[in-house]
Amino acid sequence: MLTRQGLILSMRSHLSVPLWFFAFVPYKLGEGLLITLLPLFIVQVAGGSVADVGNIHSIISLAGVVAFIFWGNLSDMMKRRRPFLTIGFLGFAVFTCLIALEQNVSHILLWSFLVGFLMAAVTPVASALVLDSVPEDERAESFSRFYEISGWSFVAGVVLGAAWLALMPQYWGVTGSMRALLLFAGGFASLSLILCLYWVKEPKNARSRRHFQPQLRGRLAVGVIEERARIYSSRMIYFILHPGILRQTSQLLESPLILYYLCSISFFFAIQIVFVPFPIFLTDVLKATNTQVLLITVSKAIVETFFYIPAGRFIKHRNGVTLQAVATGLRVLIFLIFATVAFMQPTPASLIIVGLTHLLTGITWAAINLSSMTTIANLTPKGQEGTALGVYNAMIGISTVVGSFMSGWLAKTFGYSVCFVTGAVLVGGIAVGLWSLRTALPTKPQPA
Repeated sequence: MLTRQGLILSMRSHLSVPLWFFAFVPYKLGEGLLITLLPLFIVQVAGGSVADVGNIHSIISLAGVVAFIFWGNLSDMMKRRRPFLTIGFLGFAVFTCLIALEQNVSHILLWSFLVGFLMAAVTPVASALVLDSVPEDERAESFSRFYEISGWSFVAGVVLGAAWLALMPQYWGVTGSMRALLLFAGGFASLSLILCLYWVKEPKNARSRRHFQPQLRGRLAVGVIEERARIYSSRMIYFILHPGILRQTSQLLESPLILYYLCSISFFFAIQIVFVPFPIFLTDVLKATNTQVLLITVSKAIVETFFYIPAGRFIKHRNGVTLQAVATGLRVLIFLIFATVAFMQPTPASLIIVGLTHLLTGITWAAINLSSMTTIANLTPKGQEGTALGVYNAMIGISTVVGSFMSGWLAKTFGYSVCFVTGAVLVGGIAVGLWSLRTALPTKPQPA
């Protein structure tokens, strides 16, 4: 039985959050603004097309795939954390401001690559800080809280953007308002640089390798917010560059895990095909205002963030691949509704239908995203889980690059309805593959 003092200490242990977690809030808020505004900015301010949106999404994803591994491994080898956070925060602030001032799509492409490459230093180093500075028995909860703070910071950024674009265009016009908002995103993110210098301390015992920890099942994510994961997907803490990687990878590709990898690659390709042109579909076809686009985005982001921790707890000790198959199957219906609306003549109800349907993707994302780690850990030979997750990270990153590029071309050449139908067909096949994987592949028992 707990004494009053013991109860207080227990509550503190559950409620306390390291102060340095909040150093990331300005950066995450600015990141939310950049990611959600960039497609609209490319088309409405720089005069680009939906194909340009796909190309720039693709180049940011490519930069992230390469740089995530580069910065993470370099930080581990040097056993330093704060310098890499400084690089990430400063790079994001500077190049976001340059994007805000740009007129030329080709220049935006260049600045986007650089912002993607430099901001990739932040997440693997932040993950390493948790591993370095938090006691082992508290890491699972700490990762959950860190992701939750990141998610709500993203939401705050999009809410701010929606309010700004509802009020300011009448004074500064659409172009001036969007440029000012991106300048704010870069400027405000620079506060994270200052907070980092004060609040982030170099760990006394920095790790040079990241070993898989079973207690992190159901806690690590590719991204709490799907919008962020689609443009910048390499988000787990494990990498693929370390001694013995070629031997371990070849063993993994000979194992039953290859079927799950194929499903995951196809899934991330499919969601790029559907969602990269989605904001432009809302404005061009359904005549949504920029504020309405951001409100649709933030509503889904709120659902994703709200369900993140409960979903992680639910999935942790259950059959993740079954939940993932069901959630993926639900997306077939969602994408077919999008396609039906795109085929029909737009009406005032069209935007409402699409907006409400879009909320369902937020619920499915929590199940799909968090199930992936549990499933990979179950299907991987003991001792190779970290490598398996690193390979998964690299594969979905490459899939994101290709899917982003194809989505813009497909939307421009054949129209949005073809994108949505293609997505529905792909996720339907993926759902069947995942469902068969449920019984066809052996799984390891979950820890109690």
